[in-house]
Amino acid sequence: MPVTADARATPSIAVQWIKNNILAAIISGVVTLCVSGTRYATGAADGDAGLGGLAILYATATILWAFSGSADGLLSGAVLQRIVPLLPARTWIGLHALMAVAIGVGSEWLASGGAKSADDASMGEVLAAGLVSGAFFGAVIGGLQALVLRRAALGTGAWIAWSSGAFAIAVAFFAGSTRVLDAGGGLAGELASQAIGFLTAVIIALVMLPALQRLKDPRCCREWARFGRHPAPVINRSARPIITSRCFRHAATRSLPAFTRP
Repeated sequence: MPVTADARATPSIAVQWIKNNILAAIISGVVTLCVSGTRYATGAADGDAGLGGLAILYATATILWAFSGSADGLLSGAVLQRIVPLLPARTWIGLHALMAVAIGVGSEWLASGGAKSADDASMGEVLAAGLVSGAFFGAVIGGLQALVLRRAALGTGAWIAWSSGAFAIAVAFFAGSTRVLDAGGGLAGELASQAIGFLTAVIIALVMLPALQRLKDPRCCREWARFGRHPAPVINRSARPIITSRCFRHAATRSLPAFTRP
């Protein structure tokens, strides 16, 4: 497609944002199932794992969650660079990899420590706890992302606010849904938890759309009449893409915009 093609011929930014987040959620779900399988294989699920088994579990979790976070950063960053071309790509991907490792490995550590159950709490208490913890958690994640975005975009304050609201809604939904379904442990419980987690990720992506709309390239702050319409991308053919994986390079050339160094 020529670079001067009509912008309507390219996928809407909002639609691509949802698609990429769905793909990232699928990757995260597969990684979670792999980590869960490792937990059972090493005996950590029953508390019978020795030092070697725990080392294998944490090492596997670190590698898999780093991959999942990197994929999330790549997919989300590919969309963001259509709005703010100067987004520092490597920093954005690295941040998401670190956050995924911290959250994933931290969850394993809490699970191995026997975190207290909330079975005695009422549904109202569960939802309230989800709203409060989700809002805090979303503000922290949004704040870290804003530290990277502020180097290339305007509207990072709204990004933090919408991130806090999105995670508040999503965590409350996740907590309430798991409480209602009560699938228990085993494979059925894992699959039910992953289905709820997938819907949670979709909710976050949808609620973050207004924040995505508020991001502006400082070099061109003109308001577009309709979200989803954007100028024809200017392709720098001399820039070297940072994507080295053959799978991601194929995806980027077929469906995603070029994710290049700023």
